[in-house]
Amino acid sequence: MKSAARPAAHRSGPVPHVPAGEDAPVAPCLTTTVPREYVHRPALSEVFLTDCSRLAENRFSLTGQWPRAHAYFSPTAHRHDLLQAAETMRQAALLLAHTEYRVPLGHRFTPWDVSLTVSPGRLAIGPAPTELELDVVCSDLVGRGEGSLEAVLDFTLRREGEPMATGYLRFSTAPPVPDTGAPGAPGAPPAPRAGSAAPPPELFGRSSPHDVLLTDGAAGAWRLVPDPTHPVLSDDGGPVAHLVALEAARQATHALFAPARGDLLITETTCTFVRQPDPLRPCWIDATLLPAPGSGPFTVQVTARQDGRAVWETQVHGDITPGLR
Repeated sequence: MKSAARPAAHRSGPVPHVPAGEDAPVAPCLTTTVPREYVHRPALSEVFLTDCSRLAENRFSLTGQWPRAHAYFSPTAHRHDLLQAAETMRQAALLLAHTEYRVPLGHRFTPWDVSLTVSPGRLAIGPAPTELELDVVCSDLVGRGEGSLEAVLDFTLRREGEPMATGYLRFSTAPPVPDTGAPGAPGAPPAPRAGSAAPPPELFGRSSPHDVLLTDGAAGAWRLVPDPTHPVLSDDGGPVAHLVALEAARQATHALFAPARGDLLITETTCTFVRQPDPLRPCWIDATLLPAPGSGPFTVQVTARQDGRAVWETQVHGDITPGLR
């Protein structure tokens, strides 16, 4: 009996002929993002990392790319946004936690300390997207069981081999909280934002009211009203705590200086969480100059409080620079 004929392999086009004795052409190196699930982003367009490799037991090299324009990380004076570096650090921490330290997807990510310093001259936006290299060193690693982790990550972000930002992030992970249906809990409908009349977004250094986090301001104090559906400042677990803290501090700094006689160039920011915020309780932000300058370098102390107790403390360092725009 004749055996069944073997079906022909599917071909999308003619197979190129390679003469005997010659090597086959080398396939081009193609770039894509890391899986969005590993960095807790629902949209591929919000993923900045492209690759990761281990250099030593707890040292890693990552690559990434920043677009020339972004809907939220808006460039100032043709420079990339400082918080874009903070988001890239967050994504790197999440990627390493899931892929290298066996933290299961769905676990909660809780920041405790974050620090970021940038070199403004290296943040200039060029004619093509900005290619990044990240050196990451993990230390103070503590496993808590069930895939939970505590760690400190030190970052150096490079562009064309030159450092453009440095920072660190201390965080912990924990299993997901069961869905209770309470406002602010995972899976619950978004809580409504405060309904009071909002000041113009330009007061806080933003162009869209949707991006403003502060309201009810008076004499250096504002109520924090994060949007749980914001496409950048929130993820599947609700508001991203340290991004909200850093952005709230930046907005408070802008409001504190308004109307400024120049542009605020923020070069360094740090944040320490005393405890994690309760999404069901009002949170108030106050900002103070340390000391109050007329122009030039400044430091602003920003504190978030709930029920009169500190939740996080942030310092913002920078310059008032005329004529940037």
